[in-house]
Amino acid sequence: MRRLRWLAALLALGMIAAACGRDDDDTTAAPETTTAPAEVTTAPPAEATTTVGGAEPATTAATEPVPADPCEGVTLEATEIGVSEDTITITVMADTGSPLAPGLFQGSIDAVIGWAEQINENGGLACREVKVEEADSQINPTETVNGFLKGCETSLAMVGTNALFAIDVNDLQTCPDANGDATGIPDIAGLSVAPAQACSTVTYAAQLGTGSCPYSGNGPRDYSGSGTGIIAFPYVVENFGEGAGAKVIGLTAADIPSTKESSMASLKQGVDAAGATLEAYFPISGRDDQSTYAPYIQRQIDSGATVFYPNSNDQAMIKWHNEAAAQGLDAQSILRYCSLSCYTEAFRDAGDVVAGVYIGMNFLPFEESEANENLASYIAAVDEPVGFGANSWAAALLFQQVVEDIVAADGPNALTRARVLEQLATVESFDAGGMFGPVNIGERIGSPCFIILQFDGSDFVRVHPEEPGTFDCDATIPETLVGFDAIAYHDANAG
Repeated sequence: MRRLRWLAALLALGMIAAACGRDDDDTTAAPETTTAPAEVTTAPPAEATTTVGGAEPATTAATEPVPADPCEGVTLEATEIGVSEDTITITVMADTGSPLAPGLFQGSIDAVIGWAEQINENGGLACREVKVEEADSQINPTETVNGFLKGCETSLAMVGTNALFAIDVNDLQTCPDANGDATGIPDIAGLSVAPAQACSTVTYAAQLGTGSCPYSGNGPRDYSGSGTGIIAFPYVVENFGEGAGAKVIGLTAADIPSTKESSMASLKQGVDAAGATLEAYFPISGRDDQSTYAPYIQRQIDSGATVFYPNSNDQAMIKWHNEAAAQGLDAQSILRYCSLSCYTEAFRDAGDVVAGVYIGMNFLPFEESEANENLASYIAAVDEPVGFGANSWAAALLFQQVVEDIVAADGPNALTRARVLEQLATVESFDAGGMFGPVNIGERIGSPCFIILQFDGSDFVRVHPEEPGTFDCDATIPETLVGFDAIAYHDANAG
């Protein structure tokens, strides 16, 4: 299998990220392989199945019979900005060119380009070739706005967006369409971290956070219990640890407000759902070296806490283990849980030092490509499959499904930004052909499904559920955390 090389950390930003620039003026025409999703035996079925290449379009109630070939006998028209008689243009924007983290989300760019290449190899989408414009948001709010403006000027939709500083979405939401109406441009994001983007009226993310909208970025917010870590962490504590009553030492990603907020809320939710006690938590930065972890290890020892949960990145877990060894703490005596940010090549390279760590996953591991054809198509489409690339691949499949639904219902000349937004709002269950647990896109409700891996010192081993290609979707969803001011709580109680 190709290496999983994820950029180990957000470097100076210390968020739960990993992944792997390109000139933002590049335009890439791109295609795909016809695949059918493998059955996910424990996940509830999605409302429609999207396959790369469009073997079977997602189902939508058609207003009249659709011919077997929707292109047959149709004179194609230019129907919208980004939709000409022979092309559909989309823009993928990601943080790739910042000196703080070069190539950070290159995996998102590569995924969307790879999807488009496979689509075009199989006849295109809506009877047209797909072209991909690239934009580099550079972990910079100004460049992020510039990326939105580029998409507004050239594209039917933004697809696979992965930009940390999407904090000004005015141009995204008011972008004029071909008729001059302020429709906005559909933003089908791989992941949306900034609350402004997550709560944008035109953003539909393939993978969702748990916070409610609207939200200004400060103050109380409601958090649903459907996040992967919120469900997976309690399972690990109950089944592989001492269960309710366990003491936990945690870490939070505190370099920027959005990651401080999200990591604090999900850490508290997961610990509460496990019936455990959050003995202490410490804010960390991507700039921290190993010595910074000394007091965290000492607190673990002094408190008798038996669980460690760094709600941050793989480097945090690696540094903690190295410092634990330096201080004589037997890491194997501690239950250690990590998000999918530890599913990286850097973590694998750490070897036996980090052996035994449990990892909660919201998508099928790359090692299981034989169990899911869409996963296999993603791996075939890119040089280096990475976690955030998988999210953007899912976003591309969501765009494909929505376009195919529109064509099935109204024909290939019905594509407009308004129609895409209208269709996105109707998607009740999307699972990227079984790669992910199902997400309610329209109502922005996350998946109840998860997988647990354990790193054995050389390989990531599935421990729950045991059957490859499946998810556990039967866990009890914790109650919504109502009116929680995550940033205020974090600042008042850290340390």
